[in-house]
Amino acid sequence: MWSGKRCVLADADLDAVQMAFQRRLAADRQADAACDAALRSLALILEARDSETRGHTDRVTELALRMAGALCWSPSQTRALRWGAYLHDIGKLDVPDAVLLKPGPLDAAEWTVMRSHVEAGLRFAAGLDALPEASLRVVRDHHERWDGQGYPAGKGGNEISLEGRVFALCDVYEALVSERPYKVAWTHEAALAEIGAQAGRHFDPVLTQVFVELFGQSEGRLAG
Repeated sequence: MWSGKRCVLADADLDAVQMAFQRRLAADRQADAACDAALRSLALILEARDSETRGHTDRVTELALRMAGALCWSPSQTRALRWGAYLHDIGKLDVPDAVLLKPGPLDAAEWTVMRSHVEAGLRFAAGLDALPEASLRVVRDHHERWDGQGYPAGKGGNEISLEGRVFALCDVYEALVSERPYKVAWTHEAALAEIGAQAGRHFDPVLTQVFVELFGQSEGRLAG
């Protein structure tokens, strides 16, 4: 008799735990969705200021998510990459219009100002308590180069975070195929060829191969 009651109590306890867990999952999903929307809105504020980059955030984020899928990243890794993608250029809000919106090439002093957006963005992102460290690594490392010639820290090879190395491929590709006041848009084929040519120089050679193989069958602009 006692063991029977014990089983009933155990079943009841299990049902309660299951219901509590489901409520927690639903709350976590709602919190993630709210955070996702808030972070994306920050990127859209920057795009509203710099109309030439409108749509860049969503396009480059989609590329990054497709790379995460090809690399079999976990949901938490993928979410961190997505949030980092939303914020990767947020530091440009700190760049004066005269530099950010200049229609022609930047001079040396202006490039110094432009490059400061990485540190500014990292300071901003680090103040967001909910942001995982992996997201910060996207902001910090996406302008580093495999050959050590990038910025802000001049890291090289595996000193650069995996998130930064993955996102750099996506960011450069998207910039190449986008029209700017100072350049025409490259074709998908030309941009992909340039990405491949930069393996071992600008980009991680292994990740470059993944990127080129993943998108090599795609036609036209890679987005959506």
